[in-house]
Amino acid sequence: MHRNPDDGPSSTSILKNATNTRIKDSYFTINNNNIQSPSDGVSDSLKTLYERVAPNAILNAGGRADEVKCYPGTREEVIDLTERWMDGKDGVAHNMMWLSGPAGAGKSAIVQTVAERCQERGIQAANFFFFRSDPTRSTARPLVATLLHQIFKICPPARQAVASALSNDPILFDASIQNQFNQLLAPTLHDIPQSVDSPARRPIVLLIDGLDECDSEQKSSQRQIVQALDYLLTQNNCPFLVLVASRAEPHITMAFKELASPVKSIFLDEQYQPEKDIRAFVTGEFARIKKSHHLAHMLDDHWPSDEDTNSIVKKSSGQFIFAATVIRYIANSSASPKLSLERVQGTQGPVATNSPFVHLDAIYKYILSQADNREAVMDLLSMTLLSEIVSRNAVITLDDIPHIYNSIYTVEFLRSCVSDLTAILKFSSNWNRLEFFHASLPDFLKDKFRAGEYYIDVDAFGAKVLPAIWTSAQHSEDSTILALKVLTILQTPTPDITKSLRTIPPVLMADLADFMVAPYDLNAVLGSIHRLLSPTS
Repeated sequence: MHRNPDDGPSSTSILKNATNTRIKDSYFTINNNNIQSPSDGVSDSLKTLYERVAPNAILNAGGRADEVKCYPGTREEVIDLTERWMDGKDGVAHNMMWLSGPAGAGKSAIVQTVAERCQERGIQAANFFFFRSDPTRSTARPLVATLLHQIFKICPPARQAVASALSNDPILFDASIQNQFNQLLAPTLHDIPQSVDSPARRPIVLLIDGLDECDSEQKSSQRQIVQALDYLLTQNNCPFLVLVASRAEPHITMAFKELASPVKSIFLDEQYQPEKDIRAFVTGEFARIKKSHHLAHMLDDHWPSDEDTNSIVKKSSGQFIFAATVIRYIANSSASPKLSLERVQGTQGPVATNSPFVHLDAIYKYILSQADNREAVMDLLSMTLLSEIVSRNAVITLDDIPHIYNSIYTVEFLRSCVSDLTAILKFSSNWNRLEFFHASLPDFLKDKFRAGEYYIDVDAFGAKVLPAIWTSAQHSEDSTILALKVLTILQTPTPDITKSLRTIPPVLMADLADFMVAPYDLNAVLGSIHRLLSPTS
């Protein structure tokens, strides 16, 4: 822009006596009046973009209610792996990383910590934190606009390419995710490498957290985002690295497997020593509570006990969410921390209101609601809980109960039914046994107040399944042992059980003397039969 001082009336000058000055696509503010570059069309075209930006989805945005980050000294191995990948020191050229894990494993905390460390380390980054409960960032609609808003701060010249695209097609933000990436993000690639002020031209990192919480009712958009990100990374001279964090849900897993480009994957499991980190978190937070709680003076030097800490760590099962839920409840409750901990442990009896586990229970309920075949899933969960009771040392496999109880419950059928529940359930390595990611999940399922429609009465289920197992017991020794084990734990007789017991074939009764069903002996089995046949005696 050139200006002769003699041209037109006098005015305030911010470049007095400057010569050969050229300014492009910039803003200046003088006395609170915006003076824009000659190309007002750029700003006009970008109005649509700024209307789509989701401020709550950006790191450290004031409206975010879920800001979390790793407790100091925890998750260091995962953070180090991520930063080595960003710095190109992991030895393999991956432009995309997928950080996954069960519900409550701490994925969002890791991503936020990495994002903050990017700022500290001078690494340029743009981020988007999806969150199901916040309608401003629970869909894919604001994703591209929000990323571009941050990219403009890193690379102002990129505004021109985006403004031009929006000028040609003002409704581009209503197009598919793929088209938005192609026509809005891809054109900025030519501007970014030349404008980023870094001798090594370090990549710009795009951090996408909570992908599984995006359009959770229409999961196709989650796959489309993965595909669009991959397309962006395959463009020539692409300056981006992409980190995506999500639960390892089947459709997302398939989306990453379908990509042509290699993806660095980290799954948050026992490999990264979560128990050690959870213990450090619990210990540190208890120390903070003892120092800052308004009733801390009521606590003795021995609170909490080592047993209290160990119990929380064990119940967490390597997932931070249980420990974080417990600590949040104790720290924020107006009651004595000692009393709050006893409520968590159940030694104070059921809590009618202000449950310690409201947040955790909401997560469990949401995940369970995603099951397509709820009846089959609840039966399978019931079978798993029953198996843990009757076979403490050797959990009953999926071949033991399901097909006896219902002929359509093949292993393949049941695997398909729980495919949407991989955030809380997993199959054993040989695929014949269901396991809980969270030791707190059985507690939830067996608590009528907490679980509501997902409550499981294990005794009632055992009574329902026993007649079918008993019928099979006439043809299988394994089923006989299983029937006897189930029999010993039942508390409530039913007409079907009574009828089945009264019609036991003589040959089967004779065989009872041959069985020593660990940990139950013959007396326990016969005692259970007597109790169920004569409940009032």
